[in-house]
Amino acid sequence: MIQMEAIIYSRVSSETQDNERQIINLKNVAQEKGWHIRRIFQEKISGTIKSGSRIEFKSLMDYIDKIPVQVVLVSEISRLGRRVVDVLNFVELLHEKGIALYIQQFNMLTMENGQENPIAKMLLQMLSIGAEMENNQRKIRQHEGIQLAKLKGVYKGRMTGARTAPSDLIGKYQNVTDLLNKSDLSVRRIAGITGHSVNTVRKIKQLKEL
Repeated sequence: MIQMEAIIYSRVSSETQDNERQIINLKNVAQEKGWHIRRIFQEKISGTIKSGSRIEFKSLMDYIDKIPVQVVLVSEISRLGRRVVDVLNFVELLHEKGIALYIQQFNMLTMENGQENPIAKMLLQMLSIGAEMENNQRKIRQHEGIQLAKLKGVYKGRMTGARTAPSDLIGKYQNVTDLLNKSDLSVRRIAGITGHSVNTVRKIKQLKEL
């Protein structure tokens, strides 16, 4: 077994999901292969958010700039993100630093003995494209479903006067809450990063200050 210093990156899309399964499985992999886990990065945020705008992902990038590691472990390609360009750029950056990406769904390293694994690279490209296409199709199906529901008179949108409890609202917009807690970004900048309106971000900020 080759002793390597490793870190884990785990991501789930919403607050109702749990990172535990991914982390346990990746820890087991590392133990089997004799890799030493130095750090675990985990977050609950949509993969459609650009990787550079995810707090824990940015922390991971800062970490590998300062601490020598040889491998980053993920359970699936989609955990890195749903945008092809983000995934491929990340892997390219890792390789430039001599760091391999371990993908559990293939039990495969993208780099071994300083050389890129061509099979892993091909699968990486194909699955990244597939993840992005799947996300785009999901958006299309969601839009079509809403339009069909409107035609049937089932979907009427948000009821006038309907209110959401402050705690539920803060939980619903966890990515906004995280950026408000952990950054000094302006309301407008946070809105641009998360894809929510300026008014929504401002409302969450006001609720947090109560």
